[in-house]
Amino acid sequence: MPHNVTLVSQQESFTVDSDEPVLSAAKRQGLNLPHSCQSGVCGQCKARLISGKTGVWQPHFEMAINEEEAQNRYILLCCSTAQSDLEIDMPGYRGAGVLPVKTVPSRVSAIEYLANTAIVSLDLPKTAPFSFYAGQYVDVLLKSGVTRSYSLAGNPKHPEQLELHVRNHLGGAFSSMLFGDSPQIVEKSILRIRGPLGNAIPQDSDKPLIILATGTGFAPVQSLLQQLTRQNSMRRIHLYWGGRYLSDLYRLQQAEDWIKRLPNASLTPVLSRPHEGWSGATGYVQTHAVADYPDMSQACVYACGSAAMVETAYDLLCTHHRLRPEYFFSDAFTPSGK
Repeated sequence: MPHNVTLVSQQESFTVDSDEPVLSAAKRQGLNLPHSCQSGVCGQCKARLISGKTGVWQPHFEMAINEEEAQNRYILLCCSTAQSDLEIDMPGYRGAGVLPVKTVPSRVSAIEYLANTAIVSLDLPKTAPFSFYAGQYVDVLLKSGVTRSYSLAGNPKHPEQLELHVRNHLGGAFSSMLFGDSPQIVEKSILRIRGPLGNAIPQDSDKPLIILATGTGFAPVQSLLQQLTRQNSMRRIHLYWGGRYLSDLYRLQQAEDWIKRLPNASLTPVLSRPHEGWSGATGYVQTHAVADYPDMSQACVYACGSAAMVETAYDLLCTHHRLRPEYFFSDAFTPSGK
């Protein structure tokens, strides 16, 4: 049975099926509510429940909603279903002020394979203008009805040319169509995408920016670096990019080139399973970040990658190194083999 959800501050409404996450219903109807990871990690889709009853779609991480917020009826829209009509308040939602969400066709113009990652370039039709911010993502709408989400790695100044970084996951609904001896998605293939989506967008600020990325979490970071370069940013920036093996840092040379164009930026590659002869940093990105910056009270952090890294980084930086939670922006990736 469908239920109505009302955003009280904006006087906007949408419907949600009883077994559907509230956030998914909003996205399906073109509302780009604040969100990022969609897995209960980042807390971006936090809202206060004014009236109505909700159920649990999936559990959320403790860092996303603290005990006090839970007592004050805060919920995560990605983890909640509606069991009645709902009234919710999302102070961070700008309503009509967000970029419009569109569903558009795209043509695969190139696919570059770098170790276990495919760099997929997409051309959009000129008749359907598309815009996005660094840090946002799109949904790829597969013919099977399955949807997969990927961060936008391209230059926001050229939104007609998108770029996705796709990790090869065994049994992955989308990645299995790109990898293998007979891939189903090749150059000139047509894909339907929906976006831009997500709100894990680092704010313009004079605060030092510390970026933590693992694996293909580098995709939105690449977009951000291009934006900062275009702005001739003088901001102090430190990127920590980690992976198990050197091949996981699939665009390390390009990352170094972009960092060099920013006068106050630096890069620390980190390997958790380094090969013999590796002389760089080892271990985990968050560990090296706090070693370099033990007091983060004046910093802004953007964490993008595995859910485990994002959760650990949030706890470590905010609990032990004085980072203010409102300056922790995150985009956590939860691979699906379905």
